[in-house]
Amino acid sequence: MKVVSFSHLWRDDLGSLLDADIQFVAVDPDDDAAKLSSLADADVLISTKFDASMARAAGRLRLLLCPSAGTEGIDREQLPPGVGLLNGEGHEIPIAEYVIGALVALRQKMFAADRALREGRWEYGFLGVGGFVSELHGSKLGMLGYGRIGKEIVQRAAAFGIETVALTMRPEKVTTKPPGLALVGDLKDRAAVDAVVSRSDALVVCCELSAQTRGLIDARRLGLMKKHAVIVNIARGPIIDEEALYEALKEHTIEGAALDVWYEYPHERGELVQPSRLPFGQLDNVIMTPHCSGWTEGHRRRKLGRMADAIHSFKKTNPDL
Repeated sequence: MKVVSFSHLWRDDLGSLLDADIQFVAVDPDDDAAKLSSLADADVLISTKFDASMARAAGRLRLLLCPSAGTEGIDREQLPPGVGLLNGEGHEIPIAEYVIGALVALRQKMFAADRALREGRWEYGFLGVGGFVSELHGSKLGMLGYGRIGKEIVQRAAAFGIETVALTMRPEKVTTKPPGLALVGDLKDRAAVDAVVSRSDALVVCCELSAQTRGLIDARRLGLMKKHAVIVNIARGPIIDEEALYEALKEHTIEGAALDVWYEYPHERGELVQPSRLPFGQLDNVIMTPHCSGWTEGHRRRKLGRMADAIHSFKKTNPDL
């Protein structure tokens, strides 16, 4: 059996976890010719992208492993018949922790209090002039998306006394509701999205980017949000309209946001790139992080182990390869 990896992030470690009789080939993701050539006899492909040219080159592909949670780089219509698709696992735990941490920081105004105190200003508390900060207990959380990440968020939110309503593209697949999850609705239902946006004290975006979700949160829906509401986006930047989000934060029509996903990205590691064409960095009510919420050593171990397990399971069920 031959496994080909186009993912430079995992190739050095994954090969050592596979059975000795599995041929593991790591291909430079920037070498298009080598990539297409390696696909001719590949049984398993590890890649965040799949297109028509790759489909034509794939002679006997049976399984595509996408290391990332988002599969927007995979053209599903180009997958040959019978090819299974599995996307990344292992990062849902740290991302859920990030969401709760971001909500605490936003509600407790930790960043604003920190900046003020460094200048000697006691902004909040009984010695301050900034008034009271907020708490999460008793608040309402809306989640756009309810996959592995969403399930982890609900568990942690419930421990803080938060009631959650989640929307998903496939609500019929949700057969049980854990404590703290009041309702699971249909993300394709425009009225349901409006209702969740308008009722929530905090909105977490954790759905896949697709034609249906691009621009899902636009100026109109931002206008439906409560003035004290906050947003946490750990999915993909373009799910929220870039200019509308900036204006809502700038004008304080919503209270704040924590953004781990963006609109502009570096082409290579170490490159200096602003994450948006708009000056989010000048705003005092946004927490900005560089798409790092799931990037932990624990996530790395789990992802490598689960990819190796998926390949071994595939091998076991396909002994002819």
